[in-house]
Amino acid sequence: MQNLRRIAFFWKGQDTSFPTILVLSIRRTFGSDIEVVQLSDPDTPEVEGVSRCQRMKLSPLMMVARLEAYRSLAISEPTLFLDADMMVVKPFDLPALQANEIGVTPRDERVEINWRAPIEFPEFKGKYFCDEMPYIYSFIYTSTPELFARQLDQLRKLPRRFQEWYGDQVTLKHELDSQQRFIRRDFDVRIYNRAVQSVGEFNVVLGTELDVCIVHFKGPRGKIMLEAVMRFLRGAPAGRRSPAGIRLQK
Repeated sequence: MQNLRRIAFFWKGQDTSFPTILVLSIRRTFGSDIEVVQLSDPDTPEVEGVSRCQRMKLSPLMMVARLEAYRSLAISEPTLFLDADMMVVKPFDLPALQANEIGVTPRDERVEINWRAPIEFPEFKGKYFCDEMPYIYSFIYTSTPELFARQLDQLRKLPRRFQEWYGDQVTLKHELDSQQRFIRRDFDVRIYNRAVQSVGEFNVVLGTELDVCIVHFKGPRGKIMLEAVMRFLRGAPAGRRSPAGIRLQK
C-alpha cells in the first residue's frame, strides 16, 4: 500500500488550464488511488478530476493566500503539496514521515537573485537563491498543517513585498533552518521537481532522464504547458485512459 495517498494544490483564478494539466497527469498515472484536493477561493472554478475542492476566503496577497489555503487542509497523514504548473510523468511513492518531518527539494544550482524583479528586494542584492531560499516551495511533503500555520504567522509580520512574492520560501527557510522544530527530509530536485524551460527540454527529460517523476514548467508557460501535455497524452500506454470530458482552456 502506498504511503502517499493525497496530493493537494492551490489555485486562484478563472483560467484553470495549468491545474487541469496537473490533475490530468495525476489521474493518468495513479488513477483513482490518489485523493486530489484543490484549494481555492470561492470564485475559482473547480478543476475537473479533483476528489474535492475546498474553498475559503483568501487574502489578495498571493503568498499569504497560498499559506492560508495550505493551512486550511486538515491532515494527519502524508500529503504532497505541489504547484499547479507541474506534471506527474511516472508513478512514484514517498516514504512514511515522522510527525515533525517535512519533505522538500533543495536547490542544486547557484543562481543569483534578480533583486529588482518582479518587485524590488534590496536585501537580496548580490545574493543567491540557494542561500536565501534553498527549498523550492513547489514540493512540500508533510503530515501536519503546523508548518503552514507557523509560516503564515511569521509572514504576516514581514514587509508587504514578502507577502506578494518570495514569502513562502523565506519563511520555509526560517522554519527548517532556525527553529529546530521540524526535521528536514531532502528529495532529489532532479527527480521530484525537475524544471523544464521548453517543450524540447521536456521531450529530452522524458526520453533520457528515466528517473524523473515530476516536472515543473518554467518560462513562458502557456504554450509550453499545452504542447507538452498533448505529447504526454499521446504517449499514454494502451488501456490507460484519462478522465473523460477534461478539456484545456486556451
